[in-house]
Amino acid sequence: MVDSSHPNLPTQDEATLLLLSEGVIREFEKAEEGFLHILMAYNSQNIQNRRKVIGTKNIKAKNHGITARNFLRYCRAASLVPNLLNIENLQDCIASVLPPRDKEERKFYETCVLIKQYETEGDFSSLIPLDPYKGEPDLKLHHLQLIFGRIAIQSIRDIDDPVLQVRTLLFDKLKLGKGQELGPGLSVTYSTDYQSDVSLGSIEDPEDVMADYEHKQMVSRKDMRDDMNLNEVVKQTPPLPTIEDVIKMLDDERVPQVPPVPPIVQENPPPYALPVTQFALPKPPEPKPKNAMPQRSNKKKEETAADRLKFAPLPGSFIPSLPDKPRYEKFFELKQSLACNLYPETAKQCLVNPGVHPCIIREILLPPPSPPGIGTLIESCFVYQNNYNYPMALMSLDNAKREWQDFDGSDDLKPEIDLFFEITRGAIYQSCNKDGLALAQYFSCKASSDKLPFNHPDKALIWCGLGSVLFHLGHYSIALRAYLMAKKIRERTIGGDTVDTASVYNNLGVCMFFLERYQESHAYFQLAEAILDMLLGPHHPRTLTAKQNIAKVKRQSVMGMPEFKPLWQKQYVDPYPKAKKKGKKKGKKK
Repeated sequence: MVDSSHPNLPTQDEATLLLLSEGVIREFEKAEEGFLHILMAYNSQNIQNRRKVIGTKNIKAKNHGITARNFLRYCRAASLVPNLLNIENLQDCIASVLPPRDKEERKFYETCVLIKQYETEGDFSSLIPLDPYKGEPDLKLHHLQLIFGRIAIQSIRDIDDPVLQVRTLLFDKLKLGKGQELGPGLSVTYSTDYQSDVSLGSIEDPEDVMADYEHKQMVSRKDMRDDMNLNEVVKQTPPLPTIEDVIKMLDDERVPQVPPVPPIVQENPPPYALPVTQFALPKPPEPKPKNAMPQRSNKKKEETAADRLKFAPLPGSFIPSLPDKPRYEKFFELKQSLACNLYPETAKQCLVNPGVHPCIIREILLPPPSPPGIGTLIESCFVYQNNYNYPMALMSLDNAKREWQDFDGSDDLKPEIDLFFEITRGAIYQSCNKDGLALAQYFSCKASSDKLPFNHPDKALIWCGLGSVLFHLGHYSIALRAYLMAKKIRERTIGGDTVDTASVYNNLGVCMFFLERYQESHAYFQLAEAILDMLLGPHHPRTLTAKQNIAKVKRQSVMGMPEFKPLWQKQYVDPYPKAKKKGKKKGKKK
């Protein structure tokens, strides 16, 4: 049994017992959407990337939280501190819900980090990224509920009912109810904010964007910071398009629209013109005669100990020696070593979380045949990109393009060569999470793509790049249209049974998944997995990605039955009822 001093449980006092009542929990459930907006607006990754990279669905699925100092920023923006309670009471509420578990968290409360942050931070609305503090508590969704409940009980004294106290704070003062407008403190704007996950907002000055990137701290997968000024590398930035410009380009190029959801058609719709189909009951089994003789069983006679008796061999006869290990143990060791060599960790799902959303497959760019010396610079660019040194990757790419122009004696390269350099630059921007610059770069590649012949397969690269960056920005319907255009081009130029086309099929399935069209997503994943399995084998990373996407989409309502109205109901008698056990008959006394 867990006592009240367990570090993962809040302090079990009278306030906690009041907040765990049924009425208060119902009020918390009604305000869940507002709590998720708080977690999204003040998430550390969103603040650090200066834009919304994590939405409410991702926060709810992965249980992301916010730091205590960012929560203090919200309390100040929502006028909770110091109007309803002071900073000391807020720290006590957080400490009651999240007691310290170790020495570092205890030091966080004892040194009064929140109070110092409150006294020193003047402009709390600018949301400057904070340096990580060791031992700072991470507030999840259930922690916010209990903290707001404690604030309501302590600050609203004119009401005695805890349910009404929580309702007054959450819905009347903070506007956290479902369907209400954004309450105070939730209208957060970042330096490179796109205003929402649906639209990109207005046109921004590229010089201002690059100036913001100078102070931006970007955390890579190796927890390394990239503070290098990109103004030294990026000489010219393409104009940043709006979402309206992207949609206009798609319409001008006659990109396929998002297909409508296939309707569910009943076989016998009202007014039920077809006759009712009646199914015959199965025939009951034939009754056994009462005086039937019992059949003899053909079971073999059980082996007795005397049958298993073996006599010792005669003296001097050959006795074979038993092996050191049985055969099944040897085969088991071989099987284990074979599984370790053939099946990588991605196949065994050791490196991924099988419960997260499906992932897209990005394009692998193959450089065209290059003059001697230039291929080394292009290879260096890819090596720097894989090692998260993005400024050096851009410098190597620019040097390679400049030397190629000097080799040809002209600034105008061939269309396929120029398109390769521009698409590679957009891929580098996308690798370092600068999706705004990546979108602008892919958008500017349209001029180079138009110079290619009609049946050139590289015309699909621009649509694959646009689909990838629009997908990461949250515009799933527009990304789906871009991938549909790439699918159309590749099926026309290289055929549908190729690796590149199968990758587009997989990406179409991911876009369908985020549009909650799970049956079409499952069909695209199955098609991509079949082609990749045939061409690349079952253990290739792309094939494994498609297989894992199939496993993830099966967790959704992909196999759900369509809604229909039952036309009739019929009762029938079970033809095979369970027979009652007969009791043993007592023998007659002689």
